[in-house]
Amino acid sequence: MAHAPAQTAEMTTPHAPPGRPTVQSPPVSPGKVAMWLFLATEVMFFTGLIGSYVVLRAGSPITAYSNLYPPATNLDRLKDMKGVHVLSSGTNPEKREEVITLYRTAVNTGREPNQTLTREQCEELIEAGHGMTGGMPAEKAEKLAKALESAGATLEEHEDHGHKSKLIPLMTTNWPLPYIGEMNPLSIDLTAINTFFLICSSVTMVLALSAVQRGDQKKLVLFLLATVVIGSVFVGIQFIEYRKLMFADAHPIGVSRDGHFRPDSSLFGSCFFIMTGFHGAHVLGGVVLLSCILIQALRGKYTARNHSSVELGGLYWHFVDLVWILLFTVVYLI
Repeated sequence: MAHAPAQTAEMTTPHAPPGRPTVQSPPVSPGKVAMWLFLATEVMFFTGLIGSYVVLRAGSPITAYSNLYPPATNLDRLKDMKGVHVLSSGTNPEKREEVITLYRTAVNTGREPNQTLTREQCEELIEAGHGMTGGMPAEKAEKLAKALESAGATLEEHEDHGHKSKLIPLMTTNWPLPYIGEMNPLSIDLTAINTFFLICSSVTMVLALSAVQRGDQKKLVLFLLATVVIGSVFVGIQFIEYRKLMFADAHPIGVSRDGHFRPDSSLFGSCFFIMTGFHGAHVLGGVVLLSCILIQALRGKYTARNHSSVELGGLYWHFVDLVWILLFTVVYLI
């Protein structure tokens, strides 16, 4: 009596061509388990980071930031002080120099020698529309405004009890708001473009995985290369942003006492550099990881049945992109 053959791990399926057995692979590989566990710890890390930011912002006093004084200045006795906002230094070269000199004298009054702004920094602030002086008594601010206007400067006007005034009152907030250049130096427009680049890199990563699943080696290499390039562009733009904030650009008194935005400039500065710096390090790590995967793809290591490294690298990259969307919204836009 004949016996049925014993079933083995390799069995032909009803739809498989004769003589070509299929191997049932485990639904979840150890590599995926390890990656998901790693990403779980990353979720907890960034959740704690964003949560701390929210708590620090919510607990910041309403007078923590102002348009006329450095962050964390005690403003109890300074509420009646006024400022002058120079929008333009005019077109006459000689008069322009006079305007810059008057403005520089005003903004450097009371500063330590290592915190004074240079002529070039003062000119940069005026040309950028951020030429706000520090706080001063109304009489002194009025004299300065008249001297600046006599030299050809254009000053911002403020509505004061139904009439126009050249004197800017003290305005305070608990946290620097978007697009308020007197207190917040972040370039939302530049970072929005950078965010778009990073989102595009997620698309190219999806296309790379799709290509290797179809066994298309050329498109795998092409889309992996595109992802690495776009990720490198993101890191490069972030480096440029850091350089402009910390060294290159000058910023008004409400941003920083010394005209530079650095981690020690304010609590907002510390939060910004910690949160974006950690994320930037993750993006850089992802670029290195995907570069290694790209090298292996150039060697033909990955096939339609063996591409777990591409899939795991994609999981990490999508996580990094998602985290940045959250950080961009919380830090830059809210």
